[in-house]
Amino acid sequence: MTEKNISRRSLLRGAGLSAAGVAALGMFGCASPSSSSSKKEEAAKADGQHTWEVKPDPITDIAKTVDTDVLVIGGGYSGTCCALSAAENGAKVVLVEKDAMLNGHGVGGTGAVGSKVLDQMGISFDKPVEMERWVATCGNRCRESLVGKWFRESERCMNWFLDLAEKNGAKCMVTVGSRSTVHPEIDCYHMIMGGPIFEQHTMADFVEYMFESEALATGNCEFVYESPAVQLVQDDSGKVTGAICKTKEGYVQYNASEGVVLATGDVSYNDEYLEEYAPIAKKVMTRLCSDKGNVGDGHNMAAWAGAAFQDGPWPLMMHPQAAAMYSGPFLFINPKGKRFMNEATWVQGKCVGTMVNGGDDHCWSIFDANFEADNTDSLQYGGGMFWDSFRAVGTTYADASAKNAETVKNGVTQTPDYYKTADTIEDLLKQLDVDVTEAKETIDRYNKMCEAGEDTDFYKESHFLYPIKQGPFYATKLGVGLLAVVGGIHISDDFEVLTADDEPIPGLYAIGNCAGDIYAYDYPINVQGNSHGRCLVEGKCLGEQLAGVYDKVKA
Repeated sequence: MTEKNISRRSLLRGAGLSAAGVAALGMFGCASPSSSSSKKEEAAKADGQHTWEVKPDPITDIAKTVDTDVLVIGGGYSGTCCALSAAENGAKVVLVEKDAMLNGHGVGGTGAVGSKVLDQMGISFDKPVEMERWVATCGNRCRESLVGKWFRESERCMNWFLDLAEKNGAKCMVTVGSRSTVHPEIDCYHMIMGGPIFEQHTMADFVEYMFESEALATGNCEFVYESPAVQLVQDDSGKVTGAICKTKEGYVQYNASEGVVLATGDVSYNDEYLEEYAPIAKKVMTRLCSDKGNVGDGHNMAAWAGAAFQDGPWPLMMHPQAAAMYSGPFLFINPKGKRFMNEATWVQGKCVGTMVNGGDDHCWSIFDANFEADNTDSLQYGGGMFWDSFRAVGTTYADASAKNAETVKNGVTQTPDYYKTADTIEDLLKQLDVDVTEAKETIDRYNKMCEAGEDTDFYKESHFLYPIKQGPFYATKLGVGLLAVVGGIHISDDFEVLTADDEPIPGLYAIGNCAGDIYAYDYPINVQGNSHGRCLVEGKCLGEQLAGVYDKVKA
């Protein structure tokens, strides 16, 4: 298997990491900042210890010291949100980012279980049901009190976000979820677009740059780029009082009187972490939407300060769009030509099923000339991400299917490695990396079950049994892509970093994808976009907390 390692920048913007960012990865992603510490780590590794288990020697050659109230490490969604929230409530804030720019990820939508936009649309949800689905998807291994806090604060924080977007000339579109009785997804994905800030940046970056603009306008906040944090500062009691960053001018020590916030993202590009805490992540075809700088800087620093991690294996956020974009309910076959799962499921299920039951990082979805009408019919029973094409509330099933049909037909000519078509099944299968004889037998068997109206192999619901009989025939390559490893540092409900004994490390906080406990085992998307929603809630609430106003404004 070839690892493509497509970062969000190369995927969406076409630019690479800055020179400083690349240097930071090589020098500071997992390595110690001094030669003596490097030797110490090498010796420890020889004894079987991990990088995060080997605390580097303290850095003493400080070129400059800066005092602030709050230090935020990391310029992604959660970090920029926290910086703005703290600054607008009167705290003095410095945000340090190791790259030369902010780091937005994903499509850009944010999930919430309530908002003024949803109210205007007449959309509401049964929160007890949705929270139970979240917890159950996580194997009941997440901390329910942390999830409960998210559900309480979601609407308030989203309304704050919508007000900011409106102020900046942007508008909100809410997309449709899935009607599946087994894996439903509620209509809660808020996609914000429009206005001058949006026009200057990709959708993935827009939110972070809006937060930065608003934070700088308060006069209380400074954003410092090309300044990777490499070590936390602790006093004799163990309290975290600041952090040391590596800059072109030397080491800068930031002293933070109210707290240091780790918002450094996940560990998608650190194989040492993946091997220990998320080994299945190494089986994916592509690592999507995570900058190659996501190597666990915050995880390392937290561990060196005495923090614990949540139990493994850590949950993954995955999408089956590392190759073709469309992913409907039609037959899947693996390279051996065999069917291996119920295809009419959610994106996470398709990814795990492909890798675990299919035994590979990809499979092929096979369907016939009627797929547009079949897809339209299927949406009354299912749908969701990439099956329903992020369809806006108020549009129709047919609208989504027409968009998917356009994607498939354009893909045949524009990206033929991922989209195939032929007038006969035999000619179609010859274009794929599958056992043709086995695949033909699989399709024949599948068609017989479609005719009988019962899937006796995997018991896919009968309304999703669409035969593959009328040419031209199509195949789309379903590739498993990793968006993020959504597990990490053990935290309290107030986002304090915790030890293995559940004791807070004073002065140290973690939010966003470097923090753990709100997810476990698997990533729930019954609330679409809840990873960004989690960044919003955690960033806003912690910013208020560090500014001393949270108890007055909390939901």
